[in-house]
Amino acid sequence: MINLMDNPQCEFKGPFDAVQYYVPQTALDEFAREHGAKPVSTLKWSRDQRDPFLSTLSSVLLSAVEQDPTSNQLFVDQIGLSVLAHFAQTYGGMRPQEKAAGGGLAPWQERRAKEIMRARLASNLTIADVAAECKLTPSHFARSFRRSTGVAPHEFLSQLRIDEAKRLMLCTKLPLADIALICGFGDQSYFTRVFSRNVGASPGAWRRARSEG
Repeated sequence: MINLMDNPQCEFKGPFDAVQYYVPQTALDEFAREHGAKPVSTLKWSRDQRDPFLSTLSSVLLSAVEQDPTSNQLFVDQIGLSVLAHFAQTYGGMRPQEKAAGGGLAPWQERRAKEIMRARLASNLTIADVAAECKLTPSHFARSFRRSTGVAPHEFLSQLRIDEAKRLMLCTKLPLADIALICGFGDQSYFTRVFSRNVGASPGAWRRARSEG
């Protein structure tokens, strides 16, 4: 954990793999303000301590990016918010006030968020995009959306894509590759993985079962 204001210099000897996170001071300030906490002046880390939580988050993040960063953008954003919260609380000593937790979205905000997701299934939609339409910061929006709907934004969007894919498979003769692109899955292989995981059958098998019935 390095403060860039200290003008750090590092030397690595031999091959290594690394994931670097850049945390802007403005992001820490905004996060603290949202939670009614004191500003985080710096992040401090005891160099002899491992961080299994951050290691797990990093593995999940890398897996999501390798699969399809475009289709997974909301999920990647959600992980980024989790990383920010972890840094602020674990290494910045931030302690949110209980009263700052707040509730869910206002009815108009929930409607607007869902409208945007439905209208932009195939786009590279980010949490920041949807949050801006709801007049909220990304972390506030993500937290409030889950409280209102019971699911995270990326889970809601994924279900919308699956539902639209089902509709297209039933109502059209479009190839699965085209349906995958129309519904925002990036490519057919990623579409097949997500659909199979959520539905319990591959898109092709699901389509055949209903056409034969």
